[in-house]
Amino acid sequence: MGFLMSLLGGFLLAMVFSVSNGDPLVPALCIFGDSVVDVGNNNNLSTLIKANFPPYGRDFVTHKPTGRFCNGKLATDFTADYLGFTSYPPAYLSREARGKRVLTGVNFASAASGYYERTARLFRALTLTHQLKYYKLWQRKVVNLVGRTNATNIFSRGIHLISAGSSDFMQNYYINPLLNRVYSPDQFSDILMKSYSTFVQVQLPLLCTNCYHFFNCYHKLILKSEQPAGNYFA
Repeated sequence: MGFLMSLLGGFLLAMVFSVSNGDPLVPALCIFGDSVVDVGNNNNLSTLIKANFPPYGRDFVTHKPTGRFCNGKLATDFTADYLGFTSYPPAYLSREARGKRVLTGVNFASAASGYYERTARLFRALTLTHQLKYYKLWQRKVVNLVGRTNATNIFSRGIHLISAGSSDFMQNYYINPLLNRVYSPDQFSDILMKSYSTFVQVQLPLLCTNCYHFFNCYHKLILKSEQPAGNYFA
């Protein structure tokens, strides 16, 4: 894992130096997942899993809670910075996701979601399947704004990032005897990995041909651990 993380860090560092003409390195950044990357979608859902109150956001650029489950920037915010974007992908369900603002990408992540669909349903969060439905609607909006040719360029050259798995363990498996008495941690990890593979190899490619996929290596590998990490701090 250390090698992969070093490789990832080197890639991000290279991107910093690549953005030299003031334009983003890629046309769009689209994000899927759980609370580790949710920037406010849950604010607009009937769920108890929210972060739209202090002290969340106290170290963010606005010094106000946004729905991010941390004090300041998320890893995806730093990624957007490194790619050369001057703003962060807005939560799809927020008022900010309107008009030309959506052309540079949108965040579909929902806290308490996961690779295991029932995890999201337990907390009335957006399942990954539902996130993909919103992604398809986003594509239609982009086509209406810039036309099919330009939209296809945005979809095919954009980065698609997914970070999930933590909620599947911490908010479902570890507290759910219907799961932890039936599956060992490794067995449950295998179930999540199959869902992950289906998402990135089948479901997303059906909506976005020739997409460049940039995935969070840490969360891909952490599924094989019995102690998945999250982003739950204030």
